[in-house]
Order: sequence, then C-alpha cells, then structure tokens
Amino acid sequence: MKWLKLQQEPRGEILCGEAGCRFGRNPDTTVGIDVVYIAANLVMQESEDTTLIDGVPTLIIEILSPSDAFKEIKEKIDLYQKFRVPLIWVIDPHDRTITVYRLDAEPELVNIRQELIGDPHLPGFRVAAAEIFA
Repeated sequence: MKWLKLQQEPRGEILCGEAGCRFGRNPDTTVGIDVVYIAANLVMQESEDTTLIDGVPTLIIEILSPSDAFKEIKEKIDLYQKFRVPLIWVIDPHDRTITVYRLDAEPELVNIRQELIGDPHLPGFRVAAAEIFA
C-alpha cells in the first residue's frame, strides 16, 4: 500500500484474512477481522509465539459477503466501538459503498464517486473509493 510506505519508521502493519485480535482479557474478547491496520506501537508488542494482535487496532475493515447477516455485522461494529476502535470501514462490494464509523460520530456512507479519507487516524490517507472496488 502506497500510503503505508510513505509513513515514517517505525511503521504500522496491515494484516488480512481473518486476522485475530484480542481486545481485552478476563474475560478474553477475541475476534477475527477481514483486514486490520495496527499502529507501530502494537506491531512492536507482537510476539512471535502468537498470531493474535493484543490491543485495539487503528482501523478495522469488514468486507460484506452475501452470507453476512445485518445483525451479525451490527454486533461486530458495536463490539469494535465498545473497545474504542477509532476507525471502522464496512465495505459492501454489491452496492459498491463503504460505511465509515468514527468514534463519537454518525456513520458516513461513501460511494464510488467519493474519496475515502483516513484523517485524523490515518494522516494523509486518501483514495478514490472506486479504486477499492477496481
């Protein structure tokens, strides 16, 4: 990803394919996430003994599939917001839209004619939403 390569060292990391994330312990709250961006401080805490991210990522991306139920996605978003994930993108490939959730703000719907912006949590991140679906 071009944006990530332009960031100063140490850099965060993007993980894909049901990345495991543990938000809390006692009780453990662990979820699988389609795509996640973790900041450099979490990258440095990662252990080679586990594939779990221990902490709250900066960005969570959920990609809807035809089998996803609205209730399940809503429950995930509620969980992410409970643990104060700053930025959540729910990508709908069928409608070619992205719903953006930010802490303490109303959700924002982005279509293919608009730009997806990561500020302030991903400073300088901008991409045409159409590129996400290309």
